[in-house]
Order: sequence, then structure tokens, then C-alpha cells
Amino acid sequence: ESGMHFDFQRARAVGLPACAVALVGTVLPLASGTLVVMGFGFTFFEGFAAGTALAPTSVGIALRLLHEAKSLNSYFGQAIITAAFVDDILSLILYNVLFSLSGDMSFMTFLPLILGVIFMMLAAAAGARLWPRVIEYGFSKIRERKPDAKLTTHHELLFGLMLVVLLLYAQLTYLCGTHLWGCFIAGMSFAMWKEAHHVWVRQTKRITCWMIRIFFA
Repeated sequence: ESGMHFDFQRARAVGLPACAVALVGTVLPLASGTLVVMGFGFTFFEGFAAGTALAPTSVGIALRLLHEAKSLNSYFGQAIITAAFVDDILSLILYNVLFSLSGDMSFMTFLPLILGVIFMMLAAAAGARLWPRVIEYGFSKIRERKPDAKLTTHHELLFGLMLVVLLLYAQLTYLCGTHLWGCFIAGMSFAMWKEAHHVWVRQTKRITCWMIRIFFA
């Protein structure tokens, strides 16, 4: 759902500043965490592990706070979301480095991450250019059978398509690092289609409420 709030137009404007914020937000926790832990007498490896654990930023929490403040679609709101997403990518690279410090580090260590980043770039471009055309073409070929219903035929098809893309992208990026990349990019794929967020929230709100209760139980 967080990816559906992504604004491609504003992302172009905030791209470089957001990447700079993400870089600082990754390096500072990593360096400070490493130095503090080493200051207590632990090894560099243990300090690096602590710094790596502090580096990630929660996209979900940032999204929720910006949404409640009604600032999600603002310039700085999109900058924060973009920076948090880039920060997660950098943090996963750090995790790979951390796991490789105890063994041999080679190009193959970073190959899944490289493939994952390439896939996300291609999938994001498809979300901006390809998916809106695919949905529009599909709707033009499939007759609307329930035009007056709350959940129309096109809405059912759209929800089914979103679910398939979510599972597919999540599985692909899971093999490259984490399923969270795929979930975010899947949402971005439908960010250009205005009805997508409404249809998704309507069909998943009951499940989401129960999942939130279980998570915080």
C-alpha cells in the first residue's frame, strides 16, 4: 500500500536530495553505532553489527506519520518516503557486507543485490509507463458487467492483478535480498491508476485490521 502513494512527478524533483538524506541516514548510525560499541571494549566486527542494525529506516512508520499529518503528497513528504526506501536498499547492502566479513567476500556476494536493484529500476519504470497502458487496454477489452455495484467487474480484475503482481514481485526480490522491495515496487506499479488505492484498501481493510492486532498483541 505504501508504494501506491509514490508520486513519480515529485520523485523526479526530490530524487537527488532524497538520496543524499538516505546516504547520511545510513552512514551516521553505522559510524556512531560502531564507535560507541567499540568504546565499550567490543571488537570492530561487533560494533559494525550494531551500527548495521541501527541503519535501516521504517518506510511504514514514516508513511503512517506523514499520512496522519496530511503531508504525504507534499514535497518534503515524498522526499522522506524516497529517502527511507533508498536507505533500506543501502542497509541491505550493509547486511551483505556484515555477513561476508566472517568469510570470503567476492562479486557473487553482491550479485543478488545488484540484480535486485536492476529489477526495481525496471519495475519502477514499468509502473510509470507500462502498467497504466496495460490496465487501460485490458479494461477496454473486458465488458463491465456490474457498473452500478460497489465492487465492479473492473475493480475485481484490478484487485486480482494487484495481488498477482504483489506475490510475483515479492518472491523475485526475496531471492535478491528482501520481499519488502517487491511489495513496495508492486504498489508503485499501480500508483498512476487513481482507483487502485481505493480498491486495494476496500478489499484488504478487514484483513489489515486483524493483522495489526496480531502484530501488536
